[in-house]
Parts: sequence; C-alpha cells; structure tokens
Amino acid sequence: MASFESFPSASFTVADQHLIYQAETATAIDASFRFVYTVYENSIAASNLLGKFYLTPNPEEYAFFNLSEVVRDLCVVDVKEYNSNNLIHSFASNYFTRSNDNIKKFIVGIGEWNGTTETIDQETQTIHLIDGHFQISDGFEPAFSDYYGTASGRTFWLTNRRDVSNTITIDASIEDQGVVAFLNRNTISQVEDFVVKVYDSSDTLLDTVDIAVNTSNGAQLPSAASPTNGFLCYFGIYPGNIGEIDDIFNNNPTWAYYEVTPFSSTPSQKGNTVRINNKCTPAKQDSVQLAWTNTVGGWDYLRFNGKKQKTVSREEKTYRKVVGDYGADIFTFQDFDREITPYQLEAKETYQLNGVLTIEEVTLMQYCMRSKNVMIRLPFDQKLTSGWVPVTIQTNSMQIEEETVSKVFITSFNVELAQTIRC
Repeated sequence: MASFESFPSASFTVADQHLIYQAETATAIDASFRFVYTVYENSIAASNLLGKFYLTPNPEEYAFFNLSEVVRDLCVVDVKEYNSNNLIHSFASNYFTRSNDNIKKFIVGIGEWNGTTETIDQETQTIHLIDGHFQISDGFEPAFSDYYGTASGRTFWLTNRRDVSNTITIDASIEDQGVVAFLNRNTISQVEDFVVKVYDSSDTLLDTVDIAVNTSNGAQLPSAASPTNGFLCYFGIYPGNIGEIDDIFNNNPTWAYYEVTPFSSTPSQKGNTVRINNKCTPAKQDSVQLAWTNTVGGWDYLRFNGKKQKTVSREEKTYRKVVGDYGADIFTFQDFDREITPYQLEAKETYQLNGVLTIEEVTLMQYCMRSKNVMIRLPFDQKLTSGWVPVTIQTNSMQIEEETVSKVFITSFNVELAQTIRC
C-alpha cells in the first residue's frame, strides 16, 4: 500500500513554490511498479480530477511530486468583486467581498500500479492555495503562518508592506481606492471582528466603528466549512471605499488618520493594525494611483502626486496606392488623392508617473516590478467607468536603496496602457 512519507506542513500557503509530496510503499517494487498521484480540485470526484501522474520510484524506492507544477496559474488574485463584473478596487457596496478565483482547495492522493492493477487514493492530503510566490532564497517550505490571524504580532494582511511596531502605515487621500486581502478561516485565524478608530491630528479619538466578519457585511463566517472562496476576503479599507459605507469622514471632517485592527471575539488583537494617514492631494494636479498584485495573494497600492505626463506614439505600415479610376468611362484623378496609404496603424499611450516617495514606498516598488498584473487609476477628468485601466511596466530597472540616510526620493515610473488604441 502506498502512503505519504512527507507533504507540505502548511494548510494555507501560496501556490508558486515547491510543494513536495513524498510517497513510499509497503509493496514489493519491481520494474513495472509505479506510484500513482492524483490531484483533485475542491473534492474527490471524477469530475474534479485535474490529473493523474505515474512516477517511477527512485533508487531509494521513493517518489517526489511537486504539486505547484500542476496548479500553477490556477489561483489568480481577483480583479472583480465576488460574483460581479465590478472592479474590485472601487467596490463600495459593502465592507468585504469574497474571492472568485484566488483561493482553491486541492486534494492530492497517492496509489500504485503493479503492472496489471491500479489502485488510487490509498491516502490523501488537502491543501488550500492562493496566488503568490516564494523565492528559492526563502528556503524549502518557508512558513506562511505570519499571515494567519492568531496573534497581535502577525502581519495577517496579505500585503508586502512591512510593519513598524505591529502597525502597517499607508498614506492615502480621501478619494483613494483600494482593498487589502486577508484569510478568513477559523482553523488558521481567530479574527472575527475589525475595529476602526478615527483620530484627529492631536490623536484625539473621534469615532469608533465595529465591523463583524459575517455574511451581512459581505464576508463569510470564519467558522463556515464551505465554500472555499469565502476563506479569502478583501476589505475595502481605503477612504474611497469605506467612506462610501460609513459616514466616518463626513461626520468627522477634522480626521487625520484612522486605524483598523483585527480582533477575536474575546476580544483580543489577532494581527497587525493598519493605519491610514490622510494625505491630501496637491491642488495643482490630480494624483495617480498605482495598483499591483503582490507576492502573498493580495493587492498593494502607491500614490504618485507629481504631474502625470502622457505620451501618444504611433506605428504604421503603408502601401503605394494607384491613383485614378481605371474602371470608369474616363480616366482622371484629383490633386488631393492619396497615393501613400496606411494599411496597418497602431497607437500606444504611455504614462510617466512622478512623485516623492518615502524609503518604505520605494522599497515596496520592487514588488510592483515583479507583478504580472498592474493597473493605474487615472485622474478624475477621464471619461472612464471606474477610472482604473490595466498597464504594463516600461521602467525595466529601479535602484532600491534599502540602507540610506535619505528620507524621501523623487521617483519617475513609466507604464504603458495594456489596451489597443483604435485608429
């Protein structure tokens, strides 16, 4: 009988890493013997079978199977609200929205083939995966438990921003939009409630809002055993989102910052606090928000307050058109007839984003450089439904100064609209 000698210890982690399942067997091994690995999504059923894999035992009579090679790109950070076509960055119909495609449950089974008979799923192991990456330099089986909501010192939020004294700080204007993701399952998280506290510049408490993690607020109960997509939620935590649900900013016009802290039902803090500072937009121009999918299954954002520069470029191919009408009863042509005629014309829009960033924000930019999904929010005079458009990165290298005495950096970042301009 085949069984697992070892398998990933994490029950929730990112998909893009080595996820090794080591198989052994008590059966006598001969030349025809094969280990049979099966991979299912969500539950063990023929309709959910993603693949069946036959591995020859190595000289030590083991087999090693890397699940990430099978499930790579099946988990994708969500761009839309749950069961909606609305963009996730700007959602403001509720506090939370569940995942569509970012978290999935996979079941790995092990069996054997003896040359004539196949037996599958003699033992199975379950794992939940989200979009994200670990590097080889992180070592084999790096821990993901820092993103489990079990203690005040845990990062908890699915962001590449680093905390200082258990507080993650974000600068945002009143109109800025954005979400922060978190894992929502009581087997790995004790978070059942978020407390939002609003302060003025003198650190005087102005308002307090309690937000329960439940279906009424757009999430799934942490105790719910299904469906899997409710095990990951997005919190519209930026002012442009949460301000549409609650009047905390209209009721408190002198607000300077607010803090969002995850708590258990005890109550006891079970993750880092997110502090969002009110950073006003310069009067001379509108800011541009930059958003990207990060390495831990969520979205991160930065604001560029400098003047945006837009460049339109074109590429064309032409042919030489014969002038005159050879099919008419008389040959003639006009002095304004075109001879050199374009038959393929493409236009591109590129944007140079300019701003003054802190060392923490410049360091965060390295994760944007690695991202496959980058978007920007254009100024509000653009005639766009959401204001957000997809872009590709044109700045191919950045110098990231992680040890410096400088407090701020003047930064320019070039992106190109990831949509064809019709001509």
